[in-house]
Amino acid sequence: MKQQVKNFLSYVNKALLLPSLKNQNITGSKFIRTAITGAKDNTCNLLRSTVDKVKIDIKGQHNIIECNDAYLFESNISITGTNNKLEIHPGVKLRGARVIIRGDNCVIKIGSHTTFEGIRMVNVGKDNDITIGSDCLFSDNIELWASDTHSILNEHGEFINPERPVRIGNKVWVGAKVTILKGVTISDGSIIGMGSVVTKDVPANVVSAGYPNKTIKENVSWKNEYSK
Repeated sequence: MKQQVKNFLSYVNKALLLPSLKNQNITGSKFIRTAITGAKDNTCNLLRSTVDKVKIDIKGQHNIIECNDAYLFESNISITGTNNKLEIHPGVKLRGARVIIRGDNCVIKIGSHTTFEGIRMVNVGKDNDITIGSDCLFSDNIELWASDTHSILNEHGEFINPERPVRIGNKVWVGAKVTILKGVTISDGSIIGMGSVVTKDVPANVVSAGYPNKTIKENVSWKNEYSK
C-alpha cells in the first residue's frame, strides 16, 4: 500500500512538471505543488533542488533556467522573449519571490548561498543583467528593478529611459522594504537599511540608508549571528 501511494505521488509530481519544453533535466530534485509550463525551444534544468509551491512559465525561444542544489519556495518565475537566462547557484534559498525576465538577452544571476525572504526582481529590455553575488541576505518586501518596464519619450518622441544593469556584490545585507533601482552597483560587504530607496552606487563595507540612499557609516562588517 505504501509503495502504491509513493508511486501515485511521484506520478502526480511528474504530471505537473512535464511541459512541452524541448530540453529539461530535473535529476535529483523534489517537487511539491509545483507547475512548470512553457513553449518549445526553451530549457529548464532544475538539479538536486527542492521546489515547493512554485510556478514557472517560459515563453519564447532559447530561454534557459539553470538551478542547481537550491531551495525554491512559494515563488513565481516568468520568462518571456529570446535568449534570456535565470541562473541560480548552489545553496540559494529563494522564498516568496516574483522573478520577471522579459525581452532579449536578459540575465538574472544569483550567487551561491544567497537567501531571500521576499522579493520582486524585474529585468525587462535587451542585453541587460541583474547580478547578485554569494552569501547575500535579502529580507522581505524588497523591490529590485533593472528597467522601468514602460517607455518614456521626450518632446521629439525619443526613448529616454533605457534599461540599465544592477550589480550586487558578495555578502551584501539588504533590509526589509528596500527598493533598488536600475543602474546601481552595491559593493561587497555593505548593508542597506530598512525602507531605503537605492538610486546611486554603494561602496564596499558601508551602511547605506535613506530616500535616496547615502552612506551613514563606513568600515563595517556583518554576520548572521546577533551579538549581545
